[in-house]
Amino acid sequence: ERVAHEATIPWIVGEDPLRIGEFLQRAQDRGWHHYPYLGNGAVAAIEMALWDICGKAFGCPVYQFFGGLQTERVPFYWFVGVDDRTPETARRQAAEGAARGFKTVYIKIGFELENDLRLARAIREEVGDGVAVRVDANEAWSVFEAVDALQRFEEVGVEFVEQPIDMHDIAGLADLRAKSRVRIGANQSAWLPWQVPEVARQHAADVIVTDPHQLGGLVPFHNAAAVCQTAGIPICKHAFADLAITTIAASHVLATLPSPQLGHQQFLTFLVHDLLAEKVEFVDGAIQVPNGPGLGVELDREALEFYKGIYEQYGEFEGYGPVTPESPLPAELHVARR
Repeated sequence: ERVAHEATIPWIVGEDPLRIGEFLQRAQDRGWHHYPYLGNGAVAAIEMALWDICGKAFGCPVYQFFGGLQTERVPFYWFVGVDDRTPETARRQAAEGAARGFKTVYIKIGFELENDLRLARAIREEVGDGVAVRVDANEAWSVFEAVDALQRFEEVGVEFVEQPIDMHDIAGLADLRAKSRVRIGANQSAWLPWQVPEVARQHAADVIVTDPHQLGGLVPFHNAAAVCQTAGIPICKHAFADLAITTIAASHVLATLPSPQLGHQQFLTFLVHDLLAEKVEFVDGAIQVPNGPGLGVELDREALEFYKGIYEQYGEFEGYGPVTPESPLPAELHVARR
């Protein structure tokens, strides 16, 4: 995405930052429609900054531009990482989330079905019926396998199964939903703006799971939410291991939607470091939407310089690679800068 941002510079420098719709249209005209999975992420990052500028210029929070507050506290889920894939770890991590007030816990599945079921059952037994248990297969199954897997997860009482099959098979997702009593969430299948209404049209999902970086900005994210409201489908914010600035930016759109809302995705509870001057705090699994001008948050300039140096020295890290004491990082990165 750094290359995508650099390619954007020549046609945004000197332009009016308040003309956000024009920026989004020009992003499409400059060819990002040919590379949406890369381009949308870059466009969303710039658009997020433009909304912050706009809010500060007019002295109001970003949510005012999307219709104003309906929800002051946005709920999020608790991620059960369970790297060792054991029920004991799943229980312990789920219990921590429930103790901190999160009303939804989430776990990745799609590895080995019998063990996936053991983990989901262990979590359900640990947190009880008052906490939703959500599972995400990340396209792991064929349609044939998914028919059986969804039936098996029915007994666990999961909130929904996210993206059980290949993202491109929206018709297959619709067929699965017709056969299953377990609710289905579409994430990768609802990646791009045109796919959200298509999933709704085909009745392919009970929940749409998407985000500004997939769709290409807060405007298309708000548009997707409007489609979901019209179709009577809940929308759930997805997370690409978000830092707090993305979580907060998306919350400004989510705050304009009515309650109750499903627990949205977040990765902030994994972070040792972040880029905001003040750490985002969860209270009973929710965050208070900032009401200051713009996004209502300020960046930690020292942290930005620190991680700029890390990037320049070590380059890009694997998206799913663990950071351990053996990782090629300076010792100070392993000391919490809370």
